[in-house]
Amino acid sequence: MAVYWCTDLNLPVLNPRKVADECSDFVEVKLTQPADPRPAFPADVEITRQAVLNELGNAELAEELIPLDEVVLLNKIPGYADQADEVVVRGKTVGHRFYDVLERRWRFRPLYEGVATMLAERLGYWAVVDMAELPEGYDIHPDRVVEGSLPEEKFRHVAISTRDGRLHGVAKLFRGGRLHVVKSWRAKTPLPRGRPSTLREAAELNREHIEELAEEAISFIREVAEKYKKPLVVSYSGGKDSLVALDLAARSGLKFHIYFNDTGLEPPETYENLKAVRERYGAEVIVGAAGDRFWRAMKLFGPPARDYRWCCKVIKLGPTTEALKAKFPQGHISVVGQRGAESFLRAKLPKISQSKWVAGSVVAAPLQEWTALEVWLYIFLHKLPYNPAYERGFDRLGCVVCPANELAELDNVKRSYPDIYEKMEAALGERFAEKEVEMGLWRWRGKIPGDMARWVKREKGAGLPVRLRVDGGGVEVEMDAEPDPATLRHLLKMLGAVEGEYEVRGKRSAVKLERRGSGWAISAGDGKTALDAAGLLVRSAICGDCDLCVHWCPTGALKRTGPGRRFEVDENKCIGCLLCSAACPAAQYLVYRNEASPR
Repeated sequence: MAVYWCTDLNLPVLNPRKVADECSDFVEVKLTQPADPRPAFPADVEITRQAVLNELGNAELAEELIPLDEVVLLNKIPGYADQADEVVVRGKTVGHRFYDVLERRWRFRPLYEGVATMLAERLGYWAVVDMAELPEGYDIHPDRVVEGSLPEEKFRHVAISTRDGRLHGVAKLFRGGRLHVVKSWRAKTPLPRGRPSTLREAAELNREHIEELAEEAISFIREVAEKYKKPLVVSYSGGKDSLVALDLAARSGLKFHIYFNDTGLEPPETYENLKAVRERYGAEVIVGAAGDRFWRAMKLFGPPARDYRWCCKVIKLGPTTEALKAKFPQGHISVVGQRGAESFLRAKLPKISQSKWVAGSVVAAPLQEWTALEVWLYIFLHKLPYNPAYERGFDRLGCVVCPANELAELDNVKRSYPDIYEKMEAALGERFAEKEVEMGLWRWRGKIPGDMARWVKREKGAGLPVRLRVDGGGVEVEMDAEPDPATLRHLLKMLGAVEGEYEVRGKRSAVKLERRGSGWAISAGDGKTALDAAGLLVRSAICGDCDLCVHWCPTGALKRTGPGRRFEVDENKCIGCLLCSAACPAAQYLVYRNEASPR
């Protein structure tokens, strides 16, 4: 979706046709795709000002480029090792703010109107060079600099211009005073004059557009309710998107419940915000609480990672499935704040889908096509009680030690919520070297992505609680935990008739598990059956108490018989589908996604 800027009022505009009476002049804002701009709160403005000062060494320039009393937009962009945003002021891109993973601070790369302002006002680090072109990747030697103000520190950014002023660019200072051209373009004009503006003014200006979106969303909620005729439940996380989804459900006139998943890792402000929401809407609040499951499971699974996210199943899906199945055994409609612009994965999701976790339930996403800016303008238009944690500089909320967080966000957590961060840091220190914890390498179990790997290297292998070696139809497994013998014999019933201690006359092939040194050797007629048996072995040793395996069993054959790893299988009901292993974070993430190494 395109975003415009009203130059008369210095405000963003979502549909110029609907504000023609108030604005006579517009410019289109050039945003990097997928273009999901959000407003900068005062903390964001201060962070960005400090980034300008860190990079360009001029407080006056920071004030000039990043005003305090105007609407400023941020748009998340790829291409950097950590968090990075386009910075839009008065409808113009003044540069990129980015978090430096080595310096552990925010920096700033000036661009376009930002560079033009620096050159016109001779602020910050700048240079006019005796060149007709500014080829990207070219090194400009000091003798080609006609005039300028250059940094003493290497790798700082410098605004550059050809002598005739036809081309502008941005360069990095290299050894020997060379200016390495990072990017160049046809010269822009400096930032236009600004005027004070606020988000409330922006919300009012875009009222007609926002209310049209709202009416469509409200109609959508009513249509889903009419079609499926199930209880309406709004999944509220404490974040901006679920807050708007909640308000839209309230405006639908339908009876609804509020569901809150308490992971035990939420920002303190989220719990206060939940109280405000409860008071405003007066609906019943259902809570699925994980308690200390995360910390208990972490001792068994090891720290979660982007490619090893057992945590979502243990502290989110498990408590959610348990709470909602108990309350609505015949299913429900879950209204969620899902937006397609949040990620490429969510962009592919439909507005209506069947729940993967709660049988008979439907997921409805009324905000699927909304942008973050539209969400925030709706919040300001209707004066909704948004979570004050956003005012700390976070652009998303949830588990504060999520492995999906960037280092910039984790450092913000360290400042904002030291108690949670220090507990996580201590737990990480039990499995990772100090440098790995400091650089956030625990966020990956497998290969570190290129944008991070070019800056840091893993000092040692990050050991998994389960290690396996595949050899044809056999598997060797080593685990940090011991299996529960009774549970293992019960789980093996899923593969066939159990004979002897750990032998199975299988439905597909015979299976045998036996101790071998410090580990286990599993033999079977085929590799798939051996891996299935390995999954059952791991499940008998490691359990996060999520009970997803029980909830996913289609015949009720699997039951928990005690705390920890105690389960029983009724072989008369079990059909051997192994859907329980597909749901189990131990089997799914510790075996099937482990990088098996052949002999």
